[in-house]
Amino acid sequence: MSRKKPRPVKFVGVMELRAVTPIHIGGEREANVLYTLRLPDGRLLIPSSTWKGALRALAEKLAPKLQLSGLEKLAVERVTPAQSPEEARRMVREEGLLDEFKDALGGKQTANFDPADVKEKLISVGYDLKRVEDEEWALVTYLSLYCPVGKLFGNWARAGSLRLLDTVLPASTQRRPGVGINRKAGTVQERVLYFVETSEAGLSVPLVLAGEVEARGSTPARLLSSLLRAVEAVGLNVGGRKSAGLGLLLVEKARFHAFEIGAASDACGELLANPFKAPPMSLQEFAEWLVTRRSE
Repeated sequence: MSRKKPRPVKFVGVMELRAVTPIHIGGEREANVLYTLRLPDGRLLIPSSTWKGALRALAEKLAPKLQLSGLEKLAVERVTPAQSPEEARRMVREEGLLDEFKDALGGKQTANFDPADVKEKLISVGYDLKRVEDEEWALVTYLSLYCPVGKLFGNWARAGSLRLLDTVLPASTQRRPGVGINRKAGTVQERVLYFVETSEAGLSVPLVLAGEVEARGSTPARLLSSLLRAVEAVGLNVGGRKSAGLGLLLVEKARFHAFEIGAASDACGELLANPFKAPPMSLQEFAEWLVTRRSE
């Protein structure tokens, strides 16, 4: 009997975190005061880009710990660590990988690349295979399509499937003094005094996230599961001045609503229209659900 086609998963989650330490999200600087980011009405803002950056940094550390093989493993080794296009280019040149990819572009089956898949994927992102003038970047693009971190957060080749909302916090702030440091000498710099504006400690900080993964048990689902478990276990650092102890958030409680798109339980599309109608799960329940393949 043939296996059923894996169904994509759609989810939305609401996490309630507690700011164990004050938070500083970089805003304007005036004289020697570093202000935190605010809305016009004075309330403090944690933008979605800040959440995304903090979670992505953690996901990049977790991805190499997953049991990966094939193109996903190559993507995590050669694309995920790169901080720039130039670095990504350098990393795909190593160990003859680029020459092997050129052979696949020419129609030759290789140890790592299937010519038919290479053709399909590159065409899907707009390549004209009769005029691939930059094979190096084509390889970066191809591997980026298989990168599990990129599938969640986006990369050079694709948009991410994980979406996060801005968080607005009460306007009460405080200012913390600091002094300049001479990094080479490891000493305090004279006459360099500044102040950092922060939130108060102890704030309740909500985080709303939503998105899709290609299937339960898939690599992006396993990475998301590991990411959520890590945040629950050790917390999440956001904003600036983390080295000075700012921005540590711990999970107090969370609930997730998730379902498989096209499942018989949502034949009318009610959950697709409003995922909050799916039964709530705790963070641990959702993390386990993500990595448990559905029975066939």
